[in-house]
Amino acid sequence: MATAVISGRVDERIKERADAYLRAAGLQAGDVIRQVWEHIARTGEIPIDGKREATVEEDPFEKLAALRISFGSSEELKHLTDEQMRDMIASRYA
Repeated sequence: MATAVISGRVDERIKERADAYLRAAGLQAGDVIRQVWEHIARTGEIPIDGKREATVEEDPFEKLAALRISFGSSEELKHLTDEQMRDMIASRYA
């Protein structure tokens, strides 16, 4: 069977996040592209809703990452055990 190469461009941050999910699932980008193209060829349906995709700036995961960075690191909290963390949280709501 002859094969063809399909290429496209995506924001680098989106690619990095998607690659992490694909690795966790034991897949590569080519596997997903092949499955999407086979689905379209088999059913005639494009498996997206046609709505505008969120930009990286609008992406809730990107906003959360930026928020986490803006808070920085707390050396005091960083070294607490799970039990110490539970006690600290419980004492705030007691």
